Amino acid sequence: MWLDNESQEIIKTFWELAGEKETFPRMLERSISLALPVALVKLPHLDLHIIENWLLSRNVQYLFDCDNRAVRGCLVAFGGKGIVFVDGTDTSTELRFTVAHETAHFLIDYWQPRKKSSMKYGVSILEVIDGFREPSIDERVYSIINGTPIGIFTNLMERQLQSKNIDVWLVENRADKIAIALLAPPNEVFREIDIASRSFNERRHEIVSVLISNFGLPDYVALPYGIDLLKSIGKGPSWAESIRLAM
Repeated sequence: MWLDNESQEIIKTFWELAGEKETFPRMLERSISLALPVALVKLPHLDLHIIENWLLSRNVQYLFDCDNRAVRGCLVAFGGKGIVFVDGTDTSTELRFTVAHETAHFLIDYWQPRKKSSMKYGVSILEVIDGFREPSIDERVYSIINGTPIGIFTNLMERQLQSKNIDVWLVENRADKIAIALLAPPNEVFREIDIASRSFNERRHEIVSVLISNFGLPDYVALPYGIDLLKSIGKGPSWAESIRLAM
């Protein structure tokens, strides 16, 4: 299965909360505003100092624990709400994926753990999550085990992911998958392509073209996603084609 059950359920809940589904290619801005307490902020030439100054101008004092650098996007979440910052000078294709990626982080890394915690301990645990009181021993252990974020939660979408940390890669990969599924659900993609018996190169070219033109994915996202989808239905390269591709 291309997407795990929990991620599929989160995506299903997102569209239920939105109350409608966008046509393709999706920008998600309207759907996010309907479904989530998340605001979208577009700023030119986005970097960490620009985000810090934007927050400070609204009486939110927050500094990133790292050197300033340019980013494609950033999620800042607190009190069950979030702000997705994006670089307004990026192309619409890049903006589409950045918005979806940071929304995915809000859903899977902030909103879902917060929801699980409140279901286990009741709404009083939200005071701990938001940093208004110290957690009890039981609450502290639960938070550590489940990775529930405490206080302000942030995530940065780098211009290029360079971390070799496997945990970071896994988190970003899951967010990418949720973002892609929001923008180009597998079942919708398969409706747009002909998967009749042809060469793998022909199938790959067709599905990547459709992902770019019909669903608005960046080419660097469309190529690996298209190959993964073909493999998921047994339409990946044959043994002979795999040998040729490896040469």
